[in-house]
Amino acid sequence: MTSTGGTEGHVAPVPAATIILLRDGIDFGRDGLEVLILEKAGGSHFAAGALVFPGGKVSAADRSHAGPAADDPLAALRVAAVREMYEECGILLARRRGESDFLTADQVAACRAAVPDHGVLEMAADRDLELATGDLVFFAHWITPPPRPRRFDTHFFIAPAPPRQTRTHADAYEIVHAEWRRPGDILAEAEAGHVKLVLPTLMNLTKLTRWATVAEALAATRAARVVPVQPQLVETDEGSFRRIPEEADYGVTMIPTEKFRSA
Repeated sequence: MTSTGGTEGHVAPVPAATIILLRDGIDFGRDGLEVLILEKAGGSHFAAGALVFPGGKVSAADRSHAGPAADDPLAALRVAAVREMYEECGILLARRRGESDFLTADQVAACRAAVPDHGVLEMAADRDLELATGDLVFFAHWITPPPRPRRFDTHFFIAPAPPRQTRTHADAYEIVHAEWRRPGDILAEAEAGHVKLVLPTLMNLTKLTRWATVAEALAATRAARVVPVQPQLVETDEGSFRRIPEEADYGVTMIPTEKFRSA
């Protein structure tokens, strides 16, 4: 058995953040936890054509909006996750300053109409909104291994969906489709070869099948320890695998490469 995992001479991973948005499923009479899943456009996009969670790279504006991070080293990542989700599928985790309820879809639309030429961070400042970064619970941490030409240091968060703002609006550029699905259903389609999943999405969906409700998922995640995962390529007589730490608590440590697609 041989493995590779050195980092010398390879590109440094770029900080990135992802939201796994959750709701208790009630559509079509089916119960069970549902996640917001997006389909990436083809072409040169990262993970082109795959199903992914909303997210992307941390920007300088995210860091500025987060301010000093002494109290929360993940502050800029949380801002990036909220911003990216809004940009990719139109759902905004935010409140009017001093209020406890999430914005409704109508309120988000009104804010967008009032400042049509601004990004979400400028819109939040102009309309006195608070991004609901405190509702994001740190769920997983994955680092693209070398020698991939594009590497990301991605922090995954889970969060409850705003109850009156769950309709999606894919950006039609990077994202071509967005919908609510049960994790087990997505995994079954991937196993049948009908959809594409990159390894972090595959494993995080697998972990989410443990819980039947949003409350269960949030409680278990708050009590868990997040362990960074940088998969190692391992070649064995049985084939090619990616090895991940047992401490990351995915229930497996060796994943056959044929089970997922590379980004």
